[in-house]
Amino acid sequence: MKRNLIRILGLFLLFTTIQSCKKEDSANIDLTKYVDNPVANAALDNWLKTNFLDPYNMDVIYRYSDFYKDNDKVVSPANPANVQPQMQTVLEGFIDPYKKVAGIPFIKKMLPKEWVLYGSGAYQTDGSMILATASAAKRVTIYDLNNFDANNADAVTRKLRTIHHEFTHILNQLVAMPTDFQTITKSTYTATWTTVADAAARDNGYVSPYASSQPGEDFAETTSHLLVLGQAWFDARANASTAVGKAALKAKEASVVQYFTINLGVDFRALQREIQNVVRNTYKLSSSSFPYWMGQNLFKTMTINLEDPLYTANPMSTEFTTAYNNFKAAVLAYSATSKYHLDYVQFRFESNTALTVRGAFTAAAGGTQFFADYTFSYTINATTGAVTFTKIAQAGTTGSYANAALFTAGFTSSIQAYLIGKTFIADWMPKTIDNANFNNFGGMYVSGTPTNYFFGSLGQTL
Repeated sequence: MKRNLIRILGLFLLFTTIQSCKKEDSANIDLTKYVDNPVANAALDNWLKTNFLDPYNMDVIYRYSDFYKDNDKVVSPANPANVQPQMQTVLEGFIDPYKKVAGIPFIKKMLPKEWVLYGSGAYQTDGSMILATASAAKRVTIYDLNNFDANNADAVTRKLRTIHHEFTHILNQLVAMPTDFQTITKSTYTATWTTVADAAARDNGYVSPYASSQPGEDFAETTSHLLVLGQAWFDARANASTAVGKAALKAKEASVVQYFTINLGVDFRALQREIQNVVRNTYKLSSSSFPYWMGQNLFKTMTINLEDPLYTANPMSTEFTTAYNNFKAAVLAYSATSKYHLDYVQFRFESNTALTVRGAFTAAAGGTQFFADYTFSYTINATTGAVTFTKIAQAGTTGSYANAALFTAGFTSSIQAYLIGKTFIADWMPKTIDNANFNNFGGMYVSGTPTNYFFGSLGQTL
């Protein structure tokens, strides 16, 4: 009995000693190495509160938590240094455009209330990486924050495109997507979209291979590409597609525009314009610029008719107006009987080096419209937008070139004199154009003198 008592007492002392060691070890652990200290990020937390929580009741959660991620995803914590740059993009390229176009009531009702940030990407079993997800019509989770670079325009717009994609899913949960959209390319959706080449997706009428996975993803992809990459990008993809693919892409565009404008009461073109202003001017994405697409020869024509009422609301510069009207007077003065009227001047970009400047004219009494074509070459720097024009030998002597000979003196002293010997800068213009036309007008101003410019409606076919 005494021996058993001693044994029990010994075990008790050993157990007490072990427990004491455990308590002492736990007390020595510096938990601040593993758990973010809110005090250390007071400035960031205040910025998030001022820009998201106070005005919109949005909570930005960047401290690591397993609660907000799927159990099958292994992700790392977000680097706090990248939180404000990423969320600044959310403000500039997402919230502010909706605020300007749809208003604060729309934001408070429709936009997500939780933004959850993780440092690494979330990978799928097929090897694809998730950049963002939307859930419960109220939360957007952004991954891969630790690789975010606010100075990389391609990376910034790629993430912004993903955010708009995910928000479109939220909108579709609140207001169902159009049923007509789901039937446009119904027969070519595939669960194995990761094996679909981009060119094949394009020719089947999709903006990306991922869009071919299912109608909901297709609608979100079409929306985000139109908003962030812009109309020129979308049109270039459609033009490069097959006839069937182009028709499908344009039908999807029309469905998206109608959904926003009619179903949601949000002017899609106004929203697209606001986002494009950010992409072009703040992020300076090269493929959103007018010179980039001129270099790609997307726009084949630029047509100027100063009698169009549009030029009353958006006046042309005095210098070009004078040149245009002098050419118009020369055309009128050529024949005392026919009194030809200059209908318009058109820049016809035959390639990214060859240009025809066309004058379209009709007899005052009406009838057949004729063309007078003048042959130029031009250079375009797709990065800086610098453009120069050179008059070269006429490409022919008959037809429209014979007509051009009728007005050579007048053209040479007016339009040609205006174009030659200057460096122009190509740009989207005018800045005052209405939302319905902002994708369809562009022009050029004299380098160093932005008040001396011309612009016209853009066409993509000759």
